[in-house]
Amino acid sequence: MSALAVAHPAVPRRRLRPVPDLEESPVTVTISVTGTGAGRERVVAALRDLVDAAGQAVRVTVADPVEPGGLRLDPGARTAMRDGQPLDLSRLEYDLLLFLARHPRQVFSRSQLLAQVWGHTHTTNRTVDVHVSRLRTKLSDPEVVTTVYGLGYRLADDCGVTVVER
Repeated sequence: MSALAVAHPAVPRRRLRPVPDLEESPVTVTISVTGTGAGRERVVAALRDLVDAAGQAVRVTVADPVEPGGLRLDPGARTAMRDGQPLDLSRLEYDLLLFLARHPRQVFSRSQLLAQVWGHTHTTNRTVDVHVSRLRTKLSDPEVVTTVYGLGYRLADDCGVTVVER
């Protein structure tokens, strides 16, 4: 029986036992799982069972692949990466990009962004324009944050931002 068959709904699920005396050298395993939905979740659950069987010292991180040139945001670590290279974003630039990435295909006025990202509306709308401009410069791509004339800003449909949620 293969390791992945353990999670198949037609096969009774069995719990794997911890393996004693594992050598403490790090091992990195990269597995690409295509598809979405329940099938992907079953595969990930089976992989987590295997990691659990290895013991307490093992850590697993599930990450979605990022297309070349894509951005990867990790809110837990507050990091932004492009093509595996870290981006040096200010707190507000990061928060702005993360907010837009979590709300794809939605247009936000400058006032809405001030309230949601800055947490107040006591400053001028020009503040948003300045931060968007700096963010575009640091991303080396003016198309990531799209201007919707007369309305505000939104994340471009094809910008390829992945937010790692744990």
